[in-house]
Amino acid sequence: MMENVQALQAISVSQQVAANNVANVNTNEFRSSRVEYETGPDDRGVRVSDIYENTAPAPLVQGGEYVETEEGLRYEEALVEGSNTDLAAEMVQMIENEQAFAANVAALHTNFDMTGVLIDMMV
Repeated sequence: MMENVQALQAISVSQQVAANNVANVNTNEFRSSRVEYETGPDDRGVRVSDIYENTAPAPLVQGGEYVETEEGLRYEEALVEGSNTDLAAEMVQMIENEQAFAANVAALHTNFDMTGVLIDMMV
């Protein structure tokens, strides 16, 4: 049962990371992140071992910056690196998270139901 609770926590972290990636899909120079899992204590369950930055290159997009000149601030257009977030991959990750979360909640619910039946039989 604790393995399911650990899994729910790990899946929640993964969903938060994916949501952050989606929220920054249009943020120039944003680097998406990924969650890496590891086996839990006693080789049971799963937990987050690391959240790492995706170092894949991003496409160049039109951007720019304000530069201070003698006349004041001036906007200079330039090509900048966009976000390297792959929206399709993030959507797939979020669907996987949703399914894994539902499976672990169902396992917990079944465990609680079985415990209740056993207690009813003993009383």
